[in-house]
Amino acid sequence: MIICYSDKNRKIHQRWRDSDGERVEQDIEGFKPYFYIRATDKRPTMYVVKESFYNAGNDKWHNVTLKFPFEYENSDEVNLKGQALTKVYVNKPGDVPSARELFKETYEADIPFHYRYCVDEVSEIPEYKLRKWYWDMEWQVGGEYDGCITCIVVYDNYNEEYTTYVWFPKEANEVVKKIGVPNIYNSEKSMLEAFMVDIQEQDPDMMLAWFGTKFDLPKLIHRLYANGIDSRKLSPVNDIKGVTERGIGKIVDSYSPIEQPIRGRIVLNLDLAFERQWNDAQKGTLPSLALEYVAMTLFGEGKKKNSKFTDKNEFFSRGWLEDTQNYLEYALTDVELLVRIDEENFTSEAVLALQRVLAAPFDACFYASNMGSIYFMRHATWKAPTGIKKTICESCGKEVKVAKRCSSCKAFMGQQYEGAMIYDPMSEGTNGLHLGIAAFDFAGLYPSMMLARNISWETKSNEPTPFAVNLKTPRDFSECEEEDMRYYKTDNLGLLPKAVFKLNSLRDNYKAKMYEARENGDMHEYQKWNTNQMAIKRLRASFYGIVAYRGFGWYDVDVAASITASAREAIRKAAFKVRELE
Repeated sequence: MIICYSDKNRKIHQRWRDSDGERVEQDIEGFKPYFYIRATDKRPTMYVVKESFYNAGNDKWHNVTLKFPFEYENSDEVNLKGQALTKVYVNKPGDVPSARELFKETYEADIPFHYRYCVDEVSEIPEYKLRKWYWDMEWQVGGEYDGCITCIVVYDNYNEEYTTYVWFPKEANEVVKKIGVPNIYNSEKSMLEAFMVDIQEQDPDMMLAWFGTKFDLPKLIHRLYANGIDSRKLSPVNDIKGVTERGIGKIVDSYSPIEQPIRGRIVLNLDLAFERQWNDAQKGTLPSLALEYVAMTLFGEGKKKNSKFTDKNEFFSRGWLEDTQNYLEYALTDVELLVRIDEENFTSEAVLALQRVLAAPFDACFYASNMGSIYFMRHATWKAPTGIKKTICESCGKEVKVAKRCSSCKAFMGQQYEGAMIYDPMSEGTNGLHLGIAAFDFAGLYPSMMLARNISWETKSNEPTPFAVNLKTPRDFSECEEEDMRYYKTDNLGLLPKAVFKLNSLRDNYKAKMYEARENGDMHEYQKWNTNQMAIKRLRASFYGIVAYRGFGWYDVDVAASITASAREAIRKAAFKVRELE
């Protein structure tokens, strides 16, 4: 499901397909941006924002300062301390950063608008077959046609066809027609126009590329503009981030890896999704994410290139006109590899499975902070404070980004706590050859600690309880000589362990279906449920990340330190028990 906010139209836009694969679209009006303040705080009547607008009459941009009224509404919501909160409405999503500065303390004022809409209004993401376009481009670097896109290759999973769009200078057309490519054009402009017609007619739900938002999409936008073609037509709602009727903004060249700049279509960097999937499977760190390297790792073969140009740079600069057949085959192979990587590993489907679990926008399904915040916003009985991006360093007094160390004086920022175990075979005397080795692993170590000690924001206790954690638990197997205790309540299950328990049950259900499919010999169904259970695993793993993310609204150093200390204690106890068996 595609859920986006269009800056141009100032509406939430939803797109999906029904059970027959037919397109369904919906514009949401009347959903206003808001955040919370404490009910007892002062309530200013107006806020000020600075905006720019383009005046076609004098062909100039003008800066203006505008005032808008606040709108307040009583609510039943509270913060973690149980204090009553009031809703604060503003005119548009972009006003929130300026408006929240007028309040001493705010809550959920750092939530992207389309996230806010999903949490409030979307309870389910329908499952359907998305129309996917796998695409890749080649372009000239240097020479007479420097910067020009030479060819675009697309694979459409609905019609299961590859399409190559390619153009050549007029004098080369007669020669290259002999290679048999059907979509040959006599200019870059005519090729791009044909591509734009097809994308509008076929209307794909998702566009997948390798590092697409870093290279291919910005290049496509720039070349469309250079040829007098409106790149906003890439979007079904005529809205591309950073593109206006005036031209192209700098943001186009700095899209983030999870950016969704084509409003109304999902844009997926398959490299990012694959890397997440590879890491989730604990296969180690990939030394390179180059498509060639990944293909060699997965399939034992990379791109086949039999060009007369042995130098790669020479091939890319001259192959278009001087070794056309191999040049186009090389471009086609790139897309074939994209399709194979995705379909054999269910890579994009893994992200879509996570989206359905979260009932969230697609771009929320990559980073722990996004996944965790949406999950907890749905399930918490209180509102989290707004996260902070900058703070004042206590050592040097400078304003710096929230991080582990100050960027100016390198002093540690905020409270520090110990992380995982550091096992040194030399100091423990375990180096050398050992026979008859047995290995074991904790099933979800950090989530298990949340459950075991009922560790959560709202379960912290000032009084001693049986759920006690010593933050001074050593990171090795030395004697524990210090104590710094934290305690957690035993009466009600907290939000964190409750979430872990729920996801564990859901994952067990998916794994049972996965094993049943394997027994029945249905490997497609097996892969589907394996993808779903891995999505649950990724979501569950995000819980620690969100409490340990400094500067974030859900950050809590006591909770984060209690989780890691409990994990150290569990590992130590297991090791000590093993030593008793020697």
